Amino acid sequence: MIHGRAPDAITPASLAREREALKWLFSFSDMERGAGWSADADAAEEWKLGRTRALLDLAAAPDRRMRCVLIAGTKGKGSTAAFLAALLHAGGVRAGLYTQPHLQSYRERIRVDGAMIEPQAFASAVDRWRGTVDAFTARHPKAGRPTTFEITTALALAHFAEAGCTVAVLEVGLGGRLDATNAVEPELSVLSTIDRGHTDILGTRLEEIAREKAGILRRGRAALIARQRPTVRRALLAACREVGAACRWVDPVPTSTVLALRGEHQRQNAALAVAAATELGIRAGADALRELRWPGRIETPGGAWRVVLDGAHDPVSARALADELRSRRIERIQLVIGMYRDKDAARILRPLLPLAERVWATSPKSPRALPARDLARVCRRLGRVPIELHANVAEAIEAARHAAGDRSVVVTGSLALVGEARDHLGLAPVERLWDPRRLSIIR
Repeated sequence: MIHGRAPDAITPASLAREREALKWLFSFSDMERGAGWSADADAAEEWKLGRTRALLDLAAAPDRRMRCVLIAGTKGKGSTAAFLAALLHAGGVRAGLYTQPHLQSYRERIRVDGAMIEPQAFASAVDRWRGTVDAFTARHPKAGRPTTFEITTALALAHFAEAGCTVAVLEVGLGGRLDATNAVEPELSVLSTIDRGHTDILGTRLEEIAREKAGILRRGRAALIARQRPTVRRALLAACREVGAACRWVDPVPTSTVLALRGEHQRQNAALAVAAATELGIRAGADALRELRWPGRIETPGGAWRVVLDGAHDPVSARALADELRSRRIERIQLVIGMYRDKDAARILRPLLPLAERVWATSPKSPRALPARDLARVCRRLGRVPIELHANVAEAIEAARHAAGDRSVVVTGSLALVGEARDHLGLAPVERLWDPRRLSIIR
C-alpha cells in the first residue's frame, strides 16, 4: 500500500458503519469544548484518570500487555510520536500510535505500524466498547459518563493489544497530569517543547504549565526532555527530583541528519524520538526519519511551495513556520488563517503578519471557532496588512490563489482548518505514514 491510497476494505457499507460508530462516540462529548469534555462526566480529579483506568481494567487492562511511551508538551509532541513510531517499525517492532487531533478522519488517531485503523475495524471496536461503557456506568455511577476522549484512549489501547503491538506510543491530549493517557503506567516519558497553551485550563505561568505536563513522569523511570527556556527547565528539574524520575536532556539532531519534515524545530522532535527508541533498546536506521509522512506540518502538496499547509495553532508553532518561510526567502505570502477562540490570536499572528501581503481571515467548521471578523479585528490592531473575510477555508483559498500570482498561499492557524483545506484541495487522508517497502527493517 502506498501513501494516501485507501485500502480495499473501505466500502460504502463500512463507511456507513463508521459514521454510526462516530455518532455514538461523539454523544459522550460537549462539542462546544471538545472530545475531552462532557457535562455528564464528574469533574473531580480522582475521576479525571479514574474513568479511563476503570475502562481499561474492564477490558482486561490491555495497556499492561505493552510497553507504553507517553509524550507531552506544547509543541512537537505529535511529530515526536510519529517519528518514534517510524523508528520502532524500522527496528522490527510492532507499535501502536495514538495521536490527536485528527486532520480529516477520526481514524487517523489510531494507527498500527503507521497505518490507520480501517472503518470496519473501527466500527467493530466501537460496537464492542458499548457494552464496556454500559458496565462502567453501572459499576461507577458517581463517576458520570466517560468522555469521548477517554473512551477513544481505552479503545485505542485495546486495539493495539489485539493487533499484537508490543509498544504503544501515546500523545498526551492536554496538559499531562490529568490527561486520560496518563492512566497508563509509562515505561518512558517524553517532554517536547513547553510554552503557554490552553492557558484557560493550565494557567498562564510557565512554571505551572511545566509542572502540569511533568505529571506524566514516574519514579525510577526515564524522562527524556527537549531543550527548554530557563523557567521551564528549572520547573522540570524540580519535578524530576520530587518524583524520582531519571531526567535526561536531549539536544536536536545535527543539520547533517536528513528529515522528512521541514523546519529546524523538527530536529528537536527527531532527536527525542531517536533517544526514546534507544532508551527502549530499539536499533533503527536513519531512513525512518527520512520516510515519515506527517501531513499538515509545513506540508507542500505536490512538492512546490505554491500552497503551504501548516497547523500552527500556538505562538511557538507560528514562529517556527515564519522562520522556515524566511529561510526559503518566501515572503509577500497570501495568508489564509483561522483558529479556535481559545487561542492567543495576537501572539500567533505576530510572527506571520510581517511576511503577509494580504490576510484572508476565515474560521474552521466548529462551534469552538473564532469568528473571522474577530480574527480580522486582531489583525488590524497588529498592522496595516489588507484583510478580507471569508465564510470558509475553501472560499479563502480560492480567493488567495487568484490574488497570489507566483507567490505562496499559506494556510495555518488550526489543524482543523488545515484538514478542511486538504479536503478542498482533493488530498485524501493519509492511510499510511510511511511506505514499509522504503524502510530498512532491522530484525
